[in-house]
Amino acid sequence: MAVIYVKAKPGRRALFEGKEIPSDKFVPVADTPYIRRLINHWGDIEQQDTPKKKAAPPEPPKVA
Repeated sequence: MAVIYVKAKPGRRALFEGKEIPSDKFVPVADTPYIRRLINHWGDIEQQDTPKKKAAPPEPPKVA
C-alpha cells in the first residue's frame, strides 16, 4: 500500500492506528480509504504536496 505524508489542521484532531496525527509536522501514514475520507470529506488533515519529477530536457536537434 502507498504511503503519504499528512498532518492535522490547526484546531482539529485526527487519529490513525490509535495514535494522534500531529499538527506541527508531516508524518507517514498508509493511503487508506479512512485517511482519504479525513482529507477529502471531513478536512481534518492535509496532505503534503509531493514534488513532481522534472522531465528530462529535450535533446537538441541533430545537424548533419
